[in-house]
Amino acid sequence: MFQILTAVPWLPLHFVPVGNLLGILPILIVGGGAVIVLLADLMVPRRGNLVLPVVSGVVLLGALGTAAGQWVVHAANPIVFNGAYANDRFALFADFVILVTALAVVALSPGYLRRRGMEEGEYYILLLASVTGMLVLTGALNLIVVFLGIELLSIPLYVLAGFARDEPLPQEAAMKYLLLGGFATGFLVYGMALIYGETGHTGLVAIHHVLTTSAVAQQVDPMLLAGIALVAVGLSFKVSAAPFHWWTPDVYQGSPALVTTFMSVATKVAAFAVFLRLFSATLAPYRAEWQVPIAVVAIISMVFGNVVAVAQTSVKRLLAYSGIAQAGYILIGVAVGRPDGTQASLYYLAGYAVMNTGAFAVITILSRRGEDCDRYSQLSGLVRRQPLLAGLMAIFMLSLAGFPLTVGFFGKFFLFSAAIHDGQLPLAIWGILTSAVSLFYYLRVILIMFGGLPEAAPDGELKVAGVSLDGAAVAAPDTAVSVGVPEGVVVVLAGLGTLALGIFPAVIYSLLQGITVVHG
Repeated sequence: MFQILTAVPWLPLHFVPVGNLLGILPILIVGGGAVIVLLADLMVPRRGNLVLPVVSGVVLLGALGTAAGQWVVHAANPIVFNGAYANDRFALFADFVILVTALAVVALSPGYLRRRGMEEGEYYILLLASVTGMLVLTGALNLIVVFLGIELLSIPLYVLAGFARDEPLPQEAAMKYLLLGGFATGFLVYGMALIYGETGHTGLVAIHHVLTTSAVAQQVDPMLLAGIALVAVGLSFKVSAAPFHWWTPDVYQGSPALVTTFMSVATKVAAFAVFLRLFSATLAPYRAEWQVPIAVVAIISMVFGNVVAVAQTSVKRLLAYSGIAQAGYILIGVAVGRPDGTQASLYYLAGYAVMNTGAFAVITILSRRGEDCDRYSQLSGLVRRQPLLAGLMAIFMLSLAGFPLTVGFFGKFFLFSAAIHDGQLPLAIWGILTSAVSLFYYLRVILIMFGGLPEAAPDGELKVAGVSLDGAAVAAPDTAVSVGVPEGVVVVLAGLGTLALGIFPAVIYSLLQGITVVHG
């Protein structure tokens, strides 16, 4: 059949080898699916119709099945398009995490959009377009492809952040995300330009060869170091690492909860895939020059994120600062730079996707028309209204804190072990100390859900189980919470995954043992 198609001069297969197209098949499925959803949106009613979420879910399942099949087949030479893209297991693992997260978000979407009055077909189109950019990013082996992937990822997210067009906070979030995102992209592009100017290549494999030659000759190029620094700044913005995190709390709080769910997990996975591929592989010959700055950024992120999260009275801002701290933990694996550091980072990304998606899924379910569940008082006494949601939310909080028998515990264990094995004991110590700090605000959420209702103190301050809820409004304790079947399935599976991967960590970690990053 392929011979017949390639024989026709005007068909794409006549110009592009079949092997290249098979190498990017998940990208083609999701990108083509976005076009199908765009056309379907013209023909179906906008309100209360399940055609668009069902089609989007089928597209994501098709891409997920394709990625799983490629993992099993495991091509001997995964590099396609003349070295511009790698369909290796590193990229496939990241693709799998992104697609599962996107599938969970699509399952949560119909109920949430209906409750918030935002049932617009553009939502699913923008979501699939952003996923396409993420899939491009995970296997990018060329600086130009990296830039294209980041822009395709980011532009739909700018629009999704302000998708609640009638509310002021989402519009503010979208504007801040757009302006700061464009500013960070400038750093990234300028850094890429410097790297290209000093090496003469945009391909990561060729850049690695040039850097290896200069490292052997002990020739350190200052302009090349400047380019590496600027690229690190641009990527640090995307992963919400401090001190490049200033957009994160406002955008997380202002964006619709479902968009925040997708943004907090899938974007981080895609950006860290590039981070790991660039620094752990391509720029490995210059490791002595960038290792300490990356380690410093990791420490700042862990300290700042955990300490500031303690003072938050907004649930979404708390999870935003938690995400900054989690980025610091994952950066430990980048700073280590060895295969065990890369594998530990990938494991933590998978675990973070499960537990953070679950936490935001609970918030999404509790959101109502006109507002998201963003106040502690809205979680107060949740155990009496929805004991299952309260129990699952407690599991997610404990996992984010790193309690044993959860995926968060082993994620941090693998990262800290990799740092110790690499001789970076201070990184592990900072990680352990800041994890202890995080216990306060994660356990506070559990206390609020399982404690009493807000009671007024003499000074007018609201408290739950002795914990201050200053500035929070009292929520009605008997507010009914209805959980749809898709929403219930997502949050229950996330809870089971958080526990299962914590009890049987080898399920994921054994898959990571054979992963190597293509670098030359």
